[in-house]
Amino acid sequence: MLNPALLPRFFAVLILALLLGGCSSTKLAESWEAPDIDEPPASRILLIALIKDPVTKRFFEAHFVEEAKKKGVDVIPSYEYMPNATDSDEKEEIVSLVNKLGVEGVLVAQLKGVHKDYKYVPSRLDWYPDAYSSMFFYDYYYQGYRAIYRPGYVGSDNYFSVQMRYFSAKSEKMLWAANTVTKNPRSVVGTIEQIADEVLSDLTGSSLVKAKGFIQRKLDQGEDT
Repeated sequence: MLNPALLPRFFAVLILALLLGGCSSTKLAESWEAPDIDEPPASRILLIALIKDPVTKRFFEAHFVEEAKKKGVDVIPSYEYMPNATDSDEKEEIVSLVNKLGVEGVLVAQLKGVHKDYKYVPSRLDWYPDAYSSMFFYDYYYQGYRAIYRPGYVGSDNYFSVQMRYFSAKSEKMLWAANTVTKNPRSVVGTIEQIADEVLSDLTGSSLVKAKGFIQRKLDQGEDT
C-alpha cells in the first residue's frame, strides 16, 4: 500500500511517466458487483479520494467531478467538506456528512502506484521499393528493393493504478469494486478523466448510479446544461 505521505512525490513520478509514455488508455482491470442488490440507483454520490496531501486530493476529486458532470452524474467532492478524510478517527464525521448531503452512495478512490513493464523489441529489416521514373510492371519488377535495418531495443510501458470502491450510504455495504489501470498516461488531467469515464460508465451500466440526476436538477433551476 502506498504511504499517503509520499503522494506528492508519487504524482511527480507520475508526471515523469506521462512525459515518457506512449498512447494513453484506461480500462477496468477487474470489476465486481454484489449479488442481489435491493436498492434503487443512487442519484447523488459522495467521492472520497484517500489522499493525505490536500492539494493532490482536491486536484483528483475536482477533475473527477468535472467529468461526472459531462456524463450527467451528480458527484460531490469530499474536499469541500472534509479535506483530511483519510484520518482513521473521522468515521463519525463521514457518517454525519453523508446524512447532511443526502447522498445514496459513497465512492472511494485509492491511488495504488505506478509501475513499468519492460519488453525487448527485436531487430528487423523493413523493405521499401526504390522510387523509379518508370511506372511499367516489368521495369519495376526487375529493380531491387531498399532494405532498412532497425536495431532491437528495450522498450517500456508505464501503468498507473487506482482502486475504486462503491458503498451504499444506507447499509454501508460494498456494492461494487474495480481497479483501473491506465497504460502510458499522457496527462494527469486526461488520466483522471479517463478513470472517471470508465468507473461511472460501469456504475451507470450496472444500474447502481443514476446518470440524469445532475442534469435534471440544473434544468429545474433554469440553468444551461
